[in-house]
Amino acid sequence: MVKYMGHRSMITDTELRQDLQFLSGQKSWVYKEVAGQDKAEVLTPSVIAKESGVYWVAGETTLHGGRKLESVFRVDTNAGGSLVSVFWKIADQWYRHDEPDALEKLDLPKDEVFPFDWSLAVPLEEDIFHS
Repeated sequence: MVKYMGHRSMITDTELRQDLQFLSGQKSWVYKEVAGQDKAEVLTPSVIAKESGVYWVAGETTLHGGRKLESVFRVDTNAGGSLVSVFWKIADQWYRHDEPDALEKLDLPKDEVFPFDWSLAVPLEEDIFHS
């Protein structure tokens, strides 16, 4: 479950791709990482509590130029809702937002991508980036 395999281009790890697909299809569900273990709890909270760990949450990215992307975020609630990782679905494939292949697949200049904004399908109790 939810193995973060470091940096690679398009997501090819089958389990990770399945997890991203699951979360994007079940937007009210989240994964809560179990600290120090390679597993997560599957939860359906109405709000994600502050200072409760790292979660995988579906949502949407709004690029600087206005384009919207289906996304899954790893969010650290111990750091006010800071993004740990961002995964974008582009042309039915998953990419890490910071990989060159993602920018190439978007076919947009960097200034139309960054900085980006995001929204989570399940809100955070504390989100220092959005009031």
